[in-house]
Amino acid sequence: MVEDRPGADWHLDRRLQITHILSTLSLGVGAVLYVGDIRKDVEVLKAKEVAQAARDQRQDSDVAARQQDLQARLDRIDEKLDRIIESRGRR
Repeated sequence: MVEDRPGADWHLDRRLQITHILSTLSLGVGAVLYVGDIRKDVEVLKAKEVAQAARDQRQDSDVAARQQDLQARLDRIDEKLDRIIESRGRR
């Protein structure tokens, strides 16, 4: 049912309250500060990415060197085992 009372219809009010203006401005300022903070974080992460890439490269070269060292040790152990097996076969 529609009420026939005057003023019961929905309408727009031309008046703006100061609290509405202040809250809207504070939301706008907060959004700008938030976006600025995100941009600052992105720049920090970019700088850290460069340092991390260098660290990863050093770690990769260390792993490769350790693998080569381990392979050399295993080869020496293999040679020693071959000599032991050969010497036992002669007896």
